[in-house]
Amino acid sequence: MKEINEFIKYVLLFIKEIFIGVILFFVIGIILVIIMTFIDNYYKKSNNIIEDNIELQKHNDSLKIEVDNLDSIKNAKVIEVKTLDNDSTIKLFYQLIK
Repeated sequence: MKEINEFIKYVLLFIKEIFIGVILFFVIGIILVIIMTFIDNYYKKSNNIIEDNIELQKHNDSLKIEVDNLDSIKNAKVIEVKTLDNDSTIKLFYQLIK
């Protein structure tokens, strides 16, 4: 009978140790999930900032191209005006009014 009581005592102690291990496993798992969530949110936020900067840079580049095109058109008009003689100043005036 004494051996059975000792066996039951060891089985209960073993079950207690397993229960503690399972609880620790869940606690560590929950902590890891929380840490991974914070890390994931941090990278998503900084990644959006980079994407916004890239989109802004693309928009700035397209504006620079448009300004360069307008500059080239303006320069062509200046060359056109410089080549005009005195008789065509009235024609130029009417072109500018349009």
